[in-house]
Amino acid sequence: MIGFEIETEMLMEKLVTGPRQLDVISIFGMPGLGKTTLAKRLYDHESISNRFDIRLWCCSSQSYDKKSLLFELLNHICKLDTSTKEKSDDELAEKLYKHLKGKRYLIVVDDVWSQEAWDDIKRPFPDDDKGSRIILTTRLESIATYAMIDSSPHFLRLFTEEESWMLLKEKVLKEDNYCPQELEEIGKQIASKCGGLPLAIVLVAGLLAKNDKEVIYWQEVGESLKSKIQGCMDIVESSYQHLPIHLQKCFLYFSSFLEDQKVPVQKLIRLWIAENFVEASSTSKSLEMIAMDYLMDLISSNLVMAAKINSLGEVKAVHIHDLVHEFSLVKAKKENFLLRINGCILFISQKLAKENRSWYISIV
Repeated sequence: MIGFEIETEMLMEKLVTGPRQLDVISIFGMPGLGKTTLAKRLYDHESISNRFDIRLWCCSSQSYDKKSLLFELLNHICKLDTSTKEKSDDELAEKLYKHLKGKRYLIVVDDVWSQEAWDDIKRPFPDDDKGSRIILTTRLESIATYAMIDSSPHFLRLFTEEESWMLLKEKVLKEDNYCPQELEEIGKQIASKCGGLPLAIVLVAGLLAKNDKEVIYWQEVGESLKSKIQGCMDIVESSYQHLPIHLQKCFLYFSSFLEDQKVPVQKLIRLWIAENFVEASSTSKSLEMIAMDYLMDLISSNLVMAAKINSLGEVKAVHIHDLVHEFSLVKAKKENFLLRINGCILFISQKLAKENRSWYISIV
């Protein structure tokens, strides 16, 4: 991971050498900065995994659901049977509390949006003076301050221009990491236009990686960006517009899932095929194989990210960044792809829409 080396060292020290009582390490800042990525770097660090008896990760998100979050945490600790699903929120919280009691634990609570959600989440976390820690990420400084116990909240800065170029180069050139001189100046200008936002840099890298180091193409991408990106939506839009039509439909389908939801690959592929998004080819490839190719193309564009990879390197679950999810919702509604009404997803048949016939909806 490029960038935030100093921040990593500083936060590592808080996790390892802070007070014996339970402490909350809050990381806050605008979307797309890499709060979750930094939290993951800390969570996976070797010295952290060796220090804590239990490590857990959960995501709160805007659509906070207490029971789902408790299930997510408990699933990491013990095997849940069918009877567990019938338990109340309080019973689940008590079960989690008992598993954590007397242990030194590290819990990451990603993407907290409200004080009420935080008050709910923290109740099952005992303080036994074992040096336990909670890493909290949020867009909102008010939440980070509210959750503070001992450590001051950490504001995550934008990337420097040097870090921006290093990240762009790594994402586009991969293992090679050699950039021809004629592309370096253009590349640095493109990186600068991303305004220090890592997510924007990664998305632009997805565009540049489509062509084999062609100067004209890099110039076109650079000229298509505004002098200084004010937000990330322009780059998400640009990445979306560079997708072929069949991939645009598959991408918009992610708007039907909840924010931060990890989607099993096999489930996604079956849904795409059921919606007739996957086009049969003249080759001997099955629809499932073609759909998998679609997914890998979306991952290559950096609009979609791998959430779970098995020991063989196969992608088993995927998700999208919450900012990209916001874009997908707006774009899906604008293009009459789907509507979300009171939590229900209403899909609009694209075939019937094109033929000016009556629309049908399916509720999932």
